[in-house]
Amino acid sequence: MDPLLVVLRVVHVVGGVFWGGAILFVVHFLEPAVRDAGPDGARVMQALQKRRYLDVMPVVAALTVVSGYWLYWRVFGRWHPGPGASGAELWLGVGGFVSLVAFVIGVSLMRPSALRIGRLAGELAQAPPERTDAIGAEVTRLRGRMRLAGRWVAALLGIAILCMAVGRYA
Repeated sequence: MDPLLVVLRVVHVVGGVFWGGAILFVVHFLEPAVRDAGPDGARVMQALQKRRYLDVMPVVAALTVVSGYWLYWRVFGRWHPGPGASGAELWLGVGGFVSLVAFVIGVSLMRPSALRIGRLAGELAQAPPERTDAIGAEVTRLRGRMRLAGRWVAALLGIAILCMAVGRYA
């Protein structure tokens, strides 16, 4: 048994479960609840930031993607499916690709939007009355952007999870 292969699989599977589960929870339960809570929802987002959720998730996602590509290379001897690829190679390659797209969307759209919302929520409490409408409009715009990006990430990770589940047996 190759110890590196075992470590890569553990990192990939545990990281993937954490990443996928967290995103599905955020998109389908937490974000709608925060939205329904109105101004009090900002406190929940600030508490998540305080606990470094927005710092941990990209690291877990990156470790999941990197370990997956490393596993792919170790098993198939290349980074992507090529001519003559087996069913497993194709399924796992598609899963890896959509995971990478989900990662890029998450770190380039979701995370920056959430961080900016947190900063604006802090400003809102101290803002003069003439500035509160502008801050509120910006928060609303960023929440919409984050919600749409989150749905895309959740859908792409759902596809990746299905590909990984099927790929092993294709």
